[in-house]
Amino acid sequence: MPTSAEETTDVRITRQDKRAAKILVALSRNKRYHPREGDEKNSSNKKGKAEKEDNSKETMMIIKAWNLAKPDLVENIPSRVAKLVDQFSQPIKKQLTVSDVKEDQRRLMLGKDEVKKKMHPLLTGSEIKRLTEGLDVTVYGPGKVSRTMRFKMWSSTPVLTSGWKGFVDACDLKEHCDFIHIWMFRRRETRELCFVIDKTKYSTITKPLAKEISDQIN
Repeated sequence: MPTSAEETTDVRITRQDKRAAKILVALSRNKRYHPREGDEKNSSNKKGKAEKEDNSKETMMIIKAWNLAKPDLVENIPSRVAKLVDQFSQPIKKQLTVSDVKEDQRRLMLGKDEVKKKMHPLLTGSEIKRLTEGLDVTVYGPGKVSRTMRFKMWSSTPVLTSGWKGFVDACDLKEHCDFIHIWMFRRRETRELCFVIDKTKYSTITKPLAKEISDQIN
């Protein structure tokens, strides 16, 4: 049975072919990717950041549930004061950071956008202008702890300061594991501005939340 010319052609590999193949292999190896010093550093930084953040599924579930919770804020306010509350703001929620409870910081940082959206509606125009110098407020917390503090703007950041450190000690607040809801309200008879803070402790959370989890808080 006749065959095609292609089928009957012998394939011969010469010494020149072998030499050319070796050269091509050598060239391909030289072109393989080798991480530059900067690339290795970036990779190490990313790994280090991941190790310092909590991105576990368990924590994600915990935070989703906490975000939906509606604590009874009146439990942290003396009954005589609770009866005279005019209006509560929407709560600001946050995980306490190292700087929030650090001995030499003595202030609680609040998000500028959240304060503007949730707390400014309770303030008068003159009070908003006076935030650069600060407003005296009373802050209530777990166990009906209360401290007089200063609510003010540091540069462009809203903070609670002055009595904050004593409040941290009295309420045994810790970084990372403690999560807070914080509301602003005004007393009806005196028009005094006040805050109330509720805390929830999660002993299994020992690091800052990864962005994927912190984005669940609203």
